[in-house]
Order: sequence, then structure tokens, then C-alpha cells
Amino acid sequence: MATKRTKRKVAEKSEPSKSDVIREILKANQSAGLKEIRAMLDERGVKASDALINKIKYGRNGAKTGRTRKSGNPSKADAIRDMFGALGEQARSRDVIAALAKRGMTVSSAQVSTLRKTLGGRGLTFTSSGSHAVSLDHLLAAKNLAERLGGIEAAQQALNSLAKLIQP
Repeated sequence: MATKRTKRKVAEKSEPSKSDVIREILKANQSAGLKEIRAMLDERGVKASDALINKIKYGRNGAKTGRTRKSGNPSKADAIRDMFGALGEQARSRDVIAALAKRGMTVSSAQVSTLRKTLGGRGLTFTSSGSHAVSLDHLLAAKNLAERLGGIEAAQQALNSLAKLIQP
């Protein structure tokens, strides 16, 4: 049954589609409005919805690639992301603001902290009973230490011994 539909569509392709007709009209008269396009379609005997006409007339002119602006200058968000890349994701907000101020760009601490949250991944902290915060990097380092020393108990004994050496 599916092959019959395909054959019918191929046979009907001799007529241009509604979209093709609308594109032809727009090529001939680029400044034509919705009513003018509808009148030209009616003359040709083509019925198309306003939504289809608007989609073709005002629709996407190609996919947007990257984050670019008409002025060519980077956005504040791009500058903040770049600064986090240069200073590291753990950079303080005031350091990012100061570095961008040297470049002549004014950003707020709210903008910086919002974009820091969207960077995700490494800056996450896990809290246990609200007393201590441990970063993901520290947890991974502790895991590696425990693996090297042969288990968590051996790592805890080594850390207790280290604490006794450091504390007077």
C-alpha cells in the first residue's frame, strides 16, 4: 500500500507545490504582503493558509551558526564564558568583572554567577549534613588516593597520620 502512495506522489509532482508557487510569487515581487500573495495564489487556483505563506515569506533564512552578532562584537555572555576559559571555572566573580572592565566591558556579578552555573560539570559541590562542601575534583582525587593505597581504610589511616604530622 505504501508503494502506491509513493507512485501517486511521483505522478502528481508534475504540478509545483504550494510552497514552490509562493516562492515564485515572492521572487517576482519581494515586497508583496500577505493579502497580495493570497490574491495571486487565488488567481492561480492555489489554496494556501496564511501560516504557510508567512512561514515561507518570513521563515528561517538558514541555520544560525555559533554565537554571532550583527555588529561583529562578542556578546557579554560570550566575553564572560571566554574569561572563565582563561581564568578557570573557579575564578571569582569580581576577578572576571575586573578583567572584563580592563577590556572596556561592564558586566554585573549576577551575569557572571548565572553563566558560571550554566558552565556546569566541574564546579559542583556535594554537601553532607550541611557541614562540609567537597568539590567533584576533590572526590575524584580521594578516590584515586584510596585506590593507590589499597582501600578507604588505608587512605584514612594515611590521612590521620598526615594530620598528626601537620598539627603541632
